[in-house]
Amino acid sequence: MTDTPLDDENWESAAAHTLGKELISLEPGHVKASYYAGENFLNRGGRIYGGFLAAMLDGLCGHAVRSSNRETNVPQVTLELKTSFVGRADVGALVGEGWVRHRGKSIAFAEAELRTPQGVLVAKASATFKLGR
Repeated sequence: MTDTPLDDENWESAAAHTLGKELISLEPGHVKASYYAGENFLNRGGRIYGGFLAAMLDGLCGHAVRSSNRETNVPQVTLELKTSFVGRADVGALVGEGWVRHRGKSIAFAEAELRTPQGVLVAKASATFKLGR
């Protein structure tokens, strides 16, 4: 299936660790994870800086795409990320889900959402990925 076993703590990138990512569940084409947005993520307005939220969403989309690979170590790069900030993000936990919308031989499309632990939508994104070399 994939090269992303749930018990492989070395699989995540340093960026994912910086964002406080903890994997909750993983199946081909779908991922659920939590993040911890600390005070060091705050913008001048006292809310979580949108760039950190975008990075979380990009990671969720990318993780979902990687989990759909039939082969191991398939290179991928984000070609486009559209992010919509729809709610308030404060210091604390966020829960995200990412899923593959469509996958071809060299391009994949994915979507993701971030919510508060109470289920309030904070941000959502759609992404396009180039697969392979």
